Amino acid sequence: MGWFFRFLHADHRLGMRVIKTGIAVTLCIVLSDLLKLNEPFIAAVATVMSMGRSIDISVRSGRNKMAGVAIGAALGGALALLSPANAGLCGLGVLVSLYLCHLFRLDGAQALCSFTFAAVMFGAAPGSEWSYAAVCAVDALLGIGVAVVVNLAVLPPNYAETIKRLFAVLRERVSAAEEDAAARRPIDVKAVESAIDRITRNVRLYVSEFRLFRGDDDEIFKISCRISVYRLILDELRAVEVMELTEDRKPDGEIETVYSYHMKRIRELERSLREGGGKPEPEDGEKREKA
Repeated sequence: MGWFFRFLHADHRLGMRVIKTGIAVTLCIVLSDLLKLNEPFIAAVATVMSMGRSIDISVRSGRNKMAGVAIGAALGGALALLSPANAGLCGLGVLVSLYLCHLFRLDGAQALCSFTFAAVMFGAAPGSEWSYAAVCAVDALLGIGVAVVVNLAVLPPNYAETIKRLFAVLRERVSAAEEDAAARRPIDVKAVESAIDRITRNVRLYVSEFRLFRGDDDEIFKISCRISVYRLILDELRAVEVMELTEDRKPDGEIETVYSYHMKRIRELERSLREGGGKPEPEDGEKREKA
């Protein structure tokens, strides 16, 4: 049973995006049944493809996907009139679908556009090509709409709180790395780098969100300013790491001088964070020494 408890570790928890996708697919199929639409499968696939990581991404992607669905359905209906499920026309149709999405800059719509085209090509019965294309388009549009609404209504992402939590983790990891560097123990530089990368990704998602869903802009701005200083600290930690110093090793004068310089820079950067996050400039003598 040990493997089961390890699986339930925090790294394997279901994310809210996964949970919301399940909710959206359920609602989509229910609505498709109530509206007596014939292709709930297409609606479900469109829902899964349209659940974005953030509200802004979901909305922008939803607009593009709606246009892509219209292109795919129209193209599928036209080519199905010529020869349904024809291998050559299917290849040509997918090629044209992808090109049109690129031409009209419908980022994120390529897969759903091609899927809608293929669904019409393989599902349309002779004489009902356009009506079937319309049904597929309506189902796909329903799926996109449900995905956007669920993402808006069901626990929208709180990137502000996530950034604050990750920032606390970053400070802990940097503090531990600095202690190891001062004691000349192995430094976990990768842990610091990973923490910086995670918080940077979340800041980008936060900035891309609608202002209504952001939260504390001032606090996040302060954190984002401090990240650049932590990157400088990371560079200094990397420089110390490559020296491979140990508590028992007695470095020669030159290595000791370089080590002392990098440790001094780390302390200066930490002091700048405490005083407001500004980036300290090395003195002229320090610049010459580093050069």
